[in-house]
Amino acid sequence: MSSIIAPTPYQSTVLSVPENWNLLMAGGRGGGKSTGALLLVLRHVEKYGEDARPLIIRETHKATQELEEQLDGLLTTAYGKGIRHNRAEHTFRLPNGAIVECGQLDGPNAYKKYQGRSFTLLIIDEFGLLADRRWVDLLKSNLRGAEGIPLREVRTANPGGPLHALIHQNFIARQLAWHPYELDGETWVNCPSTLIDNPHLDHEDYKRRLRAACGNDDELFRAWINGDWNIARGAFFGGTLDEKVHMLPAAWPYPITKEWRSYLAMDWGSSAPSVTYVCLKAPGDIGPFPRNSLILLDELATVDPNDPNEGLRWPPGKLAEAILEMCGRWGANTYGVGDDAAGLGPQDTLLHVMYELGVNLRRPQKQRVAGWATMRQLLHNAKERNGRPGMWITARCKYFWQTVPFIQRDPDRPEDVLTTGPDHAADAARYGAMELQAAVGLNNAVKDGPRLIHPLLGLDAYSSTDFGPLRYR
Repeated sequence: MSSIIAPTPYQSTVLSVPENWNLLMAGGRGGGKSTGALLLVLRHVEKYGEDARPLIIRETHKATQELEEQLDGLLTTAYGKGIRHNRAEHTFRLPNGAIVECGQLDGPNAYKKYQGRSFTLLIIDEFGLLADRRWVDLLKSNLRGAEGIPLREVRTANPGGPLHALIHQNFIARQLAWHPYELDGETWVNCPSTLIDNPHLDHEDYKRRLRAACGNDDELFRAWINGDWNIARGAFFGGTLDEKVHMLPAAWPYPITKEWRSYLAMDWGSSAPSVTYVCLKAPGDIGPFPRNSLILLDELATVDPNDPNEGLRWPPGKLAEAILEMCGRWGANTYGVGDDAAGLGPQDTLLHVMYELGVNLRRPQKQRVAGWATMRQLLHNAKERNGRPGMWITARCKYFWQTVPFIQRDPDRPEDVLTTGPDHAADAARYGAMELQAAVGLNNAVKDGPRLIHPLLGLDAYSSTDFGPLRYR
């Protein structure tokens, strides 16, 4: 090698982890994680020569180009003019025969470029920003090499982003930093860093730039600075949703009488999770909840335990049976609001099928911005204890607490959430909040034909023809 490259103390520690262990380099921004990953590539190609085939992935073409230029500088420092950089193919050919490739991975078309090929080291940079992790999982099958070469996957990530909840659940929450643990038959090590681990940064200037990038989201700013995934409550509900305030114990002490006006709120999914809540409208004279408050009492979430964005593909019959069982445990009503879907039969929609199976749902009010505002206001009232209707969620609603606190703001539409993340529990909760808002202060609900009473105000039964929005008076 033509020059000496000096890693930071953090990067040296990363390099000391045994090569047959996978790494999650997750922490605050500016800690030197991406450069540390490139140093792993440099050591790999130097050690294994012509048998080395590292692949470095980012989601977008622009981000890949930025990383490619950084790698070009590192390899030029190491090998001088002996490298051949093909910018059209995004490859580096080194004097010792090793080949390093950079690429994007944003969907099935991008993945096709790697099918059937072999790589000895897989680097997924900014893993948390990927909209869909399935293509990363498929790339694992491409890790193949000559005997004696340790095959390894390395992921870097910052708090926030579409995969925040998945990373927190599957990696961060599993083990302390720098301690090996098992995940899907492989050994992983969490290697966190913060900007204080990077001596090459002007820390104060970098903090100012991070502050500007976060806007008014103090929680996300602190997460980026401290690398603490537990305080990254997400840009959208940051400062509003607090499990110390809003999480109720799993054991519910009050009988579900008609005074609670129970109803269902469902966000339908098949390949994506389906989420259904038993919702309660507080009567005001039972428990510490102001009148007309919303309580999410129980949850049915058909979600892959290892991927909060992946559903279990339950058919409507199985889903309806589980919903009825959940309602039966509480003596709760089996009507409410839920998504509709066509294509389940020659003439059937989801709501018609669910009705035939005993679950009577109307289409919810789906105004996204208004729904989020309603939900945030209810959470705010509960946090401030101002005597106005609030919102609480029991610990039984595990998928809610797994995902909603971390849901991100859409950078192109700040008043909405980022829909590429696991927003299914949030959507179901939003439907429940909007149904509550529509009912509060109203006497009844009617439509043409038989008179229908709104469920929160004393419904005995829905009409069998009611699969559309009601008009209130």
